[in-house]
Amino acid sequence: MFRSVRLLSSPGIRKLHGNTQNAPKSRLVTITFALFSVATAYTVGSLYPIQPLALLFPAPAPPPLDASSPAGVEYMASLETSLLSLPFLTRLQSAPDKDQWYLTRPHASLPEDRRANHLTAGALRGPGRLATPVVWAKRDESEAFVILHLGRGLCGHDGIVHGGLLATLLDEVMARTAIMNFPERIGVTATLDVSYRAPTKADQFIVIHTKLDEVKGRKAFVSATAETLDGIRLVDATSMFVQPKYASLLNKTLVAQTLGASPQQSITSAPSASGEVPVHLADGNITKTSK
Repeated sequence: MFRSVRLLSSPGIRKLHGNTQNAPKSRLVTITFALFSVATAYTVGSLYPIQPLALLFPAPAPPPLDASSPAGVEYMASLETSLLSLPFLTRLQSAPDKDQWYLTRPHASLPEDRRANHLTAGALRGPGRLATPVVWAKRDESEAFVILHLGRGLCGHDGIVHGGLLATLLDEVMARTAIMNFPERIGVTATLDVSYRAPTKADQFIVIHTKLDEVKGRKAFVSATAETLDGIRLVDATSMFVQPKYASLLNKTLVAQTLGASPQQSITSAPSASGEVPVHLADGNITKTSK
């Protein structure tokens, strides 16, 4: 009897009994730590999402604003201000060879009755879609940089710009370089080869850089790249354009309004004698800012 009592009160049994009492506290600490870790990971992941997860599970976005609503008008005006003040554009306009280039705005002077049924200047223009781009083109028309904003409403997979739209934009931008090298300033796409390098996230500015590779009679060969403002390659493209035999019969003025005026057709971005720099606005107007 006494031996049994001594066994029950031995140090080993007391230690076991103490561990049993501390077990709930240990589980509580473990659960608390696990919940804290999950919350921290979620917060960090929301602020700095892992690229594949951000692509697969994009954050929800509201539908595009009505272009005629006050909010829509304000949004487009803000986007225009952001576009014209981009550091990338500023660097181009401040480069040592800036006098060899000019700035123009495609679609800016396109008549409203023509704009209404135009894909990129009409149907796809507005809040959450496309804004009037900026073209920084070389005066000899051998090269151009085009800056565009791709809205949230231009997606295939949610949050990712539709690849077909990117092909359309590349086609139009390369067409400008080709057409400006045709005597009649008229051309049509004959071939277009597009290679996608990375997903293009919506709601960002991108830069399309075109180069004239060769002109052979009525054929012009152009290559282009599309990149983010940080230089991430998104798309590569090559194309061939042809000037139709009936080009002399077509309306060249309308084509010029669609592509953006050349230096012979509008004021360029070169500073005036007073030191003011013309800024081409999306509505076709021109304002001046101090150099």
